[in-house]
Amino acid sequence: MSQATARVSGALVAAAALAASLLLWAAPAGAEELSGGRLGWGVKESFRSYITGPIAQGEVQTGDGASTADGSYRFHSATGSYEDGTAVIDYQGWVYFWGHGGELDVTFANPSVEYSGDSGTLYVYVNGTRTDMASLSGASLSASGRTVSVSGASATLTSSGAEAFAGYYEAGQALDPVSFSADVVAAEPEETREASEPEPTGAGGDGAVSGAILDWGVRASWREYVSGGIADGGWTAAEGAADGGAVFRFTEGAGTAAAGDYTLAYEGTVRFTGTDVDLALTDPAVAAEDGAGVLSAEVGGTRVDLVTFEAELVEAGGVLLAEAVPTALTEAAAPVFGGFYQAGDPMDPLTIAVPLTAGAELPALPDLGSEPQEPSSSAAAEEVDAVEAAESDANPLAWVVPAALALVLGVAAAVVALTRRAERRKQTGGAGAPAAGPVPEPGSAEDTPEENGEGAHGAGPAGPPDGGPEADKEQQHP
Repeated sequence: MSQATARVSGALVAAAALAASLLLWAAPAGAEELSGGRLGWGVKESFRSYITGPIAQGEVQTGDGASTADGSYRFHSATGSYEDGTAVIDYQGWVYFWGHGGELDVTFANPSVEYSGDSGTLYVYVNGTRTDMASLSGASLSASGRTVSVSGASATLTSSGAEAFAGYYEAGQALDPVSFSADVVAAEPEETREASEPEPTGAGGDGAVSGAILDWGVRASWREYVSGGIADGGWTAAEGAADGGAVFRFTEGAGTAAAGDYTLAYEGTVRFTGTDVDLALTDPAVAAEDGAGVLSAEVGGTRVDLVTFEAELVEAGGVLLAEAVPTALTEAAAPVFGGFYQAGDPMDPLTIAVPLTAGAELPALPDLGSEPQEPSSSAAAEEVDAVEAAESDANPLAWVVPAALALVLGVAAAVVALTRRAERRKQTGGAGAPAAGPVPEPGSAEDTPEENGEGAHGAGPAGPPDGGPEADKEQQHP
């Protein structure tokens, strides 16, 4: 080995050692905790239509906070982790399909996703058994504004998932796309935790109460109509109201409360908008005497009695509670919904909760998390993982690792070049003798192996045609 080659080889060893040490120092940070978010998945459009159509003559129900929105089912309250570009997230809620007089009877519950880069897997509990339902692909995992999300990932049915459809669909067929999001949990400063004492609330000596909540979803078919293909709209919750997907929460309820007699006024507005739809329900209130109650709200500047119900408040765990109470539409409220419903029609159940002590635990609202933030086209060109970049203990020398690796590769190329030149000199009889042909530079096309897979691309097997049940016509009213 010549002295020049020896010196370069020594540099190569030193650079490799440096890179290895930096790689160890720049080890990825720990996992980020995820909490709050949503997963949207319509299962399969033709399947939904078939269930409620004239052949299956079935029905679809949602529960445990799951809801329908934008033509799909929405699951909530994410929990999970995000680390090294991989998200593992669990969601809550169930969808129940029933048809053919009970021959088709299946529940999809508590979906979860494992996703990395632009692919992953959707898992679903099918009648109580966790099943890898679909392979996901085609959409990149984004971390923007401390929200981890995927939008519109293609879903391909697995062999395990095919069994859940009782032979209607085969493995390899396309299901509805999957979108999901979850929020990164921000560490709360120690001094904030110590200073965040709960505000005084509960019942006073005169029966006065504050801090009460009211949960009411209006009606599931109304939400489906507004967000569906006919009205093509949606809703917003503001000014103290919160959107839980299947239910809206109104807060800061104050008034008086006893078991059978209570009067509570809440804050918040839920506004529905769409084609020929513009309805705002503002600052609802409940009033009950001997358990017979009325829920009212401001509609267009006028207070309207919306629904009636029967419920006494029962004390449990420091809370006066009436949970999942059935409601019926009043005659005065029928015009509010454009005549879609008649007086006496059932509306969504309501829940009233009044804390009696500052530490009382109110019923949990499904947590839909933050709205996923779509990165702009300019940001996508220089996409940075905002979740890891926001860590206070980020490694300041992380940028050195790529440079060190580049150094290693450069030195290696130099060693190869020197070695080949020495061999050619020997073959041609001396350092000054011309080579038999042009000497390719290191890294040129003649000196570099062909790219992996180049010229040998092969498309994967195409899935069978969508042979599922034909879709029925969309309902024309909620």
